[in-house]
Amino acid sequence: MKTAQYISQLLYRYQCVTVPGFGAFLTEIHSAQWHENSNAFFPPKKLVSFNSHLKNNDGLLANHWAQAEKITYENAVIAIENEISDWKNKLLTDGKINLKNIGALSLNSERNLVFAPFEQLNYLTDSFGLSSFIAPVLKREVYIPETEISQEEEPVLITLEKRKRTPYLKYAAIFVLSLTAAGSVGFRGPR
Repeated sequence: MKTAQYISQLLYRYQCVTVPGFGAFLTEIHSAQWHENSNAFFPPKKLVSFNSHLKNNDGLLANHWAQAEKITYENAVIAIENEISDWKNKLLTDGKINLKNIGALSLNSERNLVFAPFEQLNYLTDSFGLSSFIAPVLKREVYIPETEISQEEEPVLITLEKRKRTPYLKYAAIFVLSLTAAGSVGFRGPR
């Protein structure tokens, strides 16, 4: 099923990939979502849908197939037609076909095609690496202001303490001053 592989590759880059004679796979971008009940976050994504009424060959799929397989455009169109014929036969016999990474196509009771997308793959390249997650519930605390303190606070008592003086610092300072004075008086510069 090379057609499914090439459709999947093109869905990353294009909004519509038409399969000639079968239908078109369309993408629609959905923004990020948050489910309040479950506290789950989901990244932005491209949802894939199918329209069986768009069957004209726009050349996108055939051109991509031709470049990937290194064959002519005409041979790519023939290869796509052969695979689409196999898809139609399988739908008639089994009633369902699975397209890898795209979804499943089946026939309903009126013999119309019904598409169920494969939702595990996100085709939105801007969301690459983002996954859904469930955030833990945050418990919020309500702030209750404390009652105001009354104006009659206890008075602050100031007590004076005597500082201890060390007498030897006073004598050391006098000694240093006297040495400085004696040195400046006894020193005479060179003549």
